[in-house]
Amino acid sequence: MLAAFAVAGVAVVDDYGVTGDVEAQRRIGQVAVDYLGRIGRTAVNSVLPGAAGRPAVPVLAGPDYDSLIKPVVERYYGAAFEGPLVLAERLLGFTDTRAVFLSRHLLTHLFFLTGGFFCYLLVYRLFGDRRLALFALLLFLLHPRLYGHSFVNTKDIPFLAMFMIALYLLERAFRRDRAAAFALCGAGVGVLVNLRIMGLTLFAAGAGLRALDLLLARGPAERRRVLAGAGAFALAAAGTLYALSPYLWGDPLAIVDAVTAIARHPSTIGGLFRGEPVRWPWLPPHYVPTWMAITTPPATLLLCLAGAAAVIRRAATRPRYAAGNTELRFALLLAACLALPPAAAAAANANLYNGWRQMYFLYAPACLLAVYGLRALLAGARRLAAAAPRGMPVRQGSRRRRCSTWLRRRTWLRGALGALAAAALAGMAVDVVRLHPHQMAYFNFLVDRRTPEYLRTQYRMLYWGTEVREALEYLLARFPGATLHVDSDNQGHLYRNRLILPAAARRRIVLGDTAERNPHFFVTRKLPDDPLAPVLYARRIYRSTLLAVTALDLSLVDGQAAADGYRAAFDAAFRALVAGEPLARSDFDLYLDGGALSYVKEPCRPDDLARRFLLRAAPAAVADLPLIYREAGWEPLDFRFGRYGVRLDGRCLIRRPLPDYPIRALEVGRLLPEARFLRLLDAVIDLSPEQPPAGGHWSAHAAIASGERGAPDVRVAPEGRAGFDLYLDAAGAELTYHKEPCALEDLRGRFYLHVFPADPAELAAHERPSGFAHRSFFFPERGVLLRGGACVALVPLPDWEHGIARIHTSQAGGWSVEFPAGE
Repeated sequence: MLAAFAVAGVAVVDDYGVTGDVEAQRRIGQVAVDYLGRIGRTAVNSVLPGAAGRPAVPVLAGPDYDSLIKPVVERYYGAAFEGPLVLAERLLGFTDTRAVFLSRHLLTHLFFLTGGFFCYLLVYRLFGDRRLALFALLLFLLHPRLYGHSFVNTKDIPFLAMFMIALYLLERAFRRDRAAAFALCGAGVGVLVNLRIMGLTLFAAGAGLRALDLLLARGPAERRRVLAGAGAFALAAAGTLYALSPYLWGDPLAIVDAVTAIARHPSTIGGLFRGEPVRWPWLPPHYVPTWMAITTPPATLLLCLAGAAAVIRRAATRPRYAAGNTELRFALLLAACLALPPAAAAAANANLYNGWRQMYFLYAPACLLAVYGLRALLAGARRLAAAAPRGMPVRQGSRRRRCSTWLRRRTWLRGALGALAAAALAGMAVDVVRLHPHQMAYFNFLVDRRTPEYLRTQYRMLYWGTEVREALEYLLARFPGATLHVDSDNQGHLYRNRLILPAAARRRIVLGDTAERNPHFFVTRKLPDDPLAPVLYARRIYRSTLLAVTALDLSLVDGQAAADGYRAAFDAAFRALVAGEPLARSDFDLYLDGGALSYVKEPCRPDDLARRFLLRAAPAAVADLPLIYREAGWEPLDFRFGRYGVRLDGRCLIRRPLPDYPIRALEVGRLLPEARFLRLLDAVIDLSPEQPPAGGHWSAHAAIASGERGAPDVRVAPEGRAGFDLYLDAAGAELTYHKEPCALEDLRGRFYLHVFPADPAELAAHERPSGFAHRSFFFPERGVLLRGGACVALVPLPDWEHGIARIHTSQAGGWSVEFPAGE
């Protein structure tokens, strides 16, 4: 079975795209391999001096390993998997990006299959039944989402596979009860912790079970054996982790920083959840359980619940027996591994995103508990058959006698359960084949999969951009031999998926952010309800659009009738708009018509459309906004040409539908061509001047646009100390960032602002575990780059009765300002 999966993996590995995290993950391995190579060369040079004073083996130039832990995202992932991937590509001599990515995809999938193999071994060791073991193997490998991730996800899939391997080693160690077995288990747990710091949960589980053994030990000899096993486990885990983590070599206590920071990952990545945009710290407590429930095959969920119930019931009826029984304790450990991490994440308000991706390791205990559930159902069928009445004093051929004879046919009941289990596996296999290569977009029937575009508007179906490869391959096939100018929702996704194509195909694709700046096609993952640009290609799953390719230039539309129809519609819309009075003027005109904001420019050059437009809408009532936008008082809206615009004969038109709530004001800006994270303020449009502004933050931006705003009242950051100035207004309600002159590189990243209250009780419930209120200082959302070269960003502060004790920002190496009591 494993060979069949491996052959299938080799056959389909070239169908998958490239994720958005591949550069950061690959860099972890590159830095680790280079660093170890430098150490090895230095050691060789100390023993074998070279001729003429030169080193016998050249030492690679490059940064110290500290460069691996300085970037925030790389601090939480070790090199135990990325290092071998990079080493394999170098040993095989792969230099072309296509070969590099395909090798990474294949090796990741093979490691996923290895995790399935250990799942088989573990179930066979537990129950001695090869059929149950084969069922567990298929249940593990045929989860549609995990199968899709197993080719492209070098973060969560290796951790899931290693979690299953560590569970096998843990069960084996407690069954054999020898120091050598515990040492091997500790080594596996050390690798697990290196892959992701959450592996410490399994270390704590093993240590806790060994402590229980020590309490139950009888006599000094048994205590010595238990302590020897515990010591071997702890030393092997710590030694393996230290050996595989060069960032610990200089400072072993750096592990504490990773542990304390894991729930506070600074990335505030948003996404759709039940129709609402959400991001940390506003995640609902049921975020992980809900995602797991709607994206896991229902049969697995039901069997897992049955298995957990059977295990807990068995332990509750015989608690003393459960304390000393190795097999039952392991089953309880599986239930704890499944239930406690989501509960702890909800209690600590951990920073999670992209569904339950960071919790994929939960599927290892869930899969094993599902086998317990199937075994419990089979045992119940056996007991039911054994309890059937025998020799009843009733006449021959009666219905009761026939019923008892039927119940005693155990093979029928067990066969029916086996058929249901096989049908469940077959359904999972069908989903894997039907969704290929977009298995990561799998949802089960617990959500509405029939209503058109429902899933797209309720949940983020795909988030890593792997589907962009299919769009590029479509364009290459649709326009053979042509040079294609392509733009996208995310230029990074275009760039990475272009690199996995053959070299000849890569040369034919010109990205939208290159010097020519004249995109002909747009690849979108969020197709608007009424796009102006004709849709050339769309891929739908569950009747929801996964990706679409639109033509930004109407001259590229195939078919005379279709081209004429689009041309006539464009002409009519353009004439209707320019006949009225523009709402605002910059170097373009803005019109408000029929619940939509329209951008019009004639003549229109390619450079006019290379910039991404940004739109923000302030509602009449802040309560109309989604929760994550209420603190700012407005909602950011995409206003880019590629998604909402079209051009023809030197004329450009963008038509962006506005939200259906009453709007008080609009703010329109553009990203500068040289920097993707900067705004250039173009217009502030007041739609209801008779009403007061919706918050000080919005009114401050309007004042900046008109040039009426002076310097804020109180400087809280000494000039030059942090590289920028921070001001607090007299009311203490708003913090202002100011820098003049402002260079583009000053604002390419995010600012992370943490506000600590004088009275912690004033924090919201979801903020109390961290002790601060999180404020995003992302410049496109908060700031303005004025034409004179000054940068200004404003953040509203919490309105706490007892005031603010401290403000901390991640910029300038972690800069803080204290506020004396009462001020």
